[in-house]
Amino acid sequence: MAATTRRSQKRPTSRPPRPDTAREAGASDAEDVWLTVPEIMKELKIDRRTWQHWVTRKQTPKMHRLPSGRYRVHRDDYQEWLDGLQVDA
Repeated sequence: MAATTRRSQKRPTSRPPRPDTAREAGASDAEDVWLTVPEIMKELKIDRRTWQHWVTRKQTPKMHRLPSGRYRVHRDDYQEWLDGLQVDA
């Protein structure tokens, strides 16, 4: 009999999608969309330094800190923050 080694054993090829990948593939619920800070900066076309300046002045949308130390902003909180910036001309 041939001895089986770890390399010859088949590994599962499909992994569960990462949350970022799932969002890119198309989120099912618009209410559950979380944005990263780089996504917001890209959408607003601002530099990281500008974002950091806003953070020190507490002028950003409500952010949630993850256990990894990264921040996420809920799409609804972001939209509400944008609506609050609107000025009547």
